[in-house]
Order: sequence, then C-alpha cells, then structure tokens
Amino acid sequence: MNNPWLIVALALGCGSNGGSVDPDAGTDAGTDTGPADGGSDTGPADVGVDAPTDVGTDVGADVAPDVPIDAPTEEMVVELSFEDALPDFIEVGTCAGTPSQGYEPLGFPGNTFGPTFMRCETAQTITITLEDLPPHDSISVDFLFAAIDSLDGEGTPPAGDFFRIDLDGTTIFREAFANATPDQIQTYEPPVPEIVLSRRVDLGFSGPGSFFTDSAYDMSLDPQFDRIPHTASTAELVFSLEGVGVQSLDDESWAIDNVRVTTHRAE
Repeated sequence: MNNPWLIVALALGCGSNGGSVDPDAGTDAGTDTGPADGGSDTGPADVGVDAPTDVGTDVGADVAPDVPIDAPTEEMVVELSFEDALPDFIEVGTCAGTPSQGYEPLGFPGNTFGPTFMRCETAQTITITLEDLPPHDSISVDFLFAAIDSLDGEGTPPAGDFFRIDLDGTTIFREAFANATPDQIQTYEPPVPEIVLSRRVDLGFSGPGSFFTDSAYDMSLDPQFDRIPHTASTAELVFSLEGVGVQSLDDESWAIDNVRVTTHRAE
C-alpha cells in the first residue's frame, strides 16, 4: 500500500531522531533540523571546539617541555678555598697556604676571602689539572686575586709584574698590577667597578712604615672569564705572576682564593 502521508512522516522522523518516528513529527522536525540544532549537533561548531582543543593540548605537551629546549646546564667541577689539604689535581710549587690577614672577609656574600689563601712569590705558578670533565661547550673560571705589596705594574721592559692565566696552553689573561707609587702603570682596568674590593691600602703585608700597599679583586665578576669556549674532557689551568726573577715574600707577592671552575652545556 502506497500511503504518501506515511512516507512523509517516516522521512521527517529520520531527519530528527535517527530513525524513530515522533508522534509530533511536524513540530519537532522543524526544531531539530533547523539551523540552530544542526549547528550544535553536526555542524562546524563541534569540530571547531573539539578538534583544536585536543590537538593543541596534545601537541603542546609533547613539543614544549617545562623548560626551554636550549636551556643551558652547568656543573661546578672545582671549588677550592685553601682551608683544607690540597687535592691531588693541584700543584703549587713553592706557594703556600698563608693567613690572609686584612683580606678577610673582603668580597661579596658567598664569595669572600677566607682565613687562608694560596700565596706565591713572583715567577711561581699554580697549576690545576682536571680530567673526566662532563660533556660541555664552555667553561667559566672564578677566583679572588690578591695583589700584595710592591708589585711594579707595567714597568720598563724587561721589568714589570704581569698576572697571567693559561688554559690548555693558551693565554686567556695577562695584565700588569701596580701597588707602589701612583706613577706606576697598571694595565688591568676592571670592566665592572665592583671587581675592585680594595685598592692600594695596607691589608697586613706592607710592613710598618712602608708606602707599598695591597689590593684585592673579585675576578669572578669579570665577564672575560665566563663561558670560555672549551669542549675537551681535560683542562689545565696555570696561574702565574711574571716578573723579574723571584723576589722575596717581604718585597712583593700574590695570592688567589675561592677558585671555582664550572662547565656549561647548551641542550
């Protein structure tokens, strides 16, 4: 039997309720299949809300970690305060741990001269040899420097007192330091004023009535010692003061304290 009204009713029911026949098909059909419901149930609104939200959350979690991918990692591999017995990887020659007198406690919180520093005569060296360094692409060297008594600055060749640091045989620092008369030439000009902890004052090494004085520097604040390109698994640091021969400790000397070596790696 071909009943046209039944066919129309079935068609309307399928459009609104997925195959069920609604007694009020005439009313519901207009509501369910109109632009409003159609947009909510099957239109772009569902795709626009659900798809970007899920995709954006999942992809963001996988690709962007909590820290930047290129965030550097660093590791302090040496920390020497010279208050205890020396480790095997350092050679000091005739240098010796010495009470720092007026140098203590010059510096900034967390990095001050301690009761003892490593003091050397002119032309003596301190060598630090490091092995099995972690993977890295640069290295930083921090230390406190004491310029003691009558260091002569640049002087007249071949005179002069030059503090020198070599890394793996390459000189990374060589500057003259002067403590005595004002007309002496000191080639080192601190790039940061705070590097100078004390300049040409008696810190306990000048002797009674001497016009020679002492100076103190926080070289950890000098950017030239930060992130020096370096990738080898070993490193050799040599500290020395180049002068004319070896002058006695009661004439002039130098010292270092709080030596720290840090490796850096960018991921």
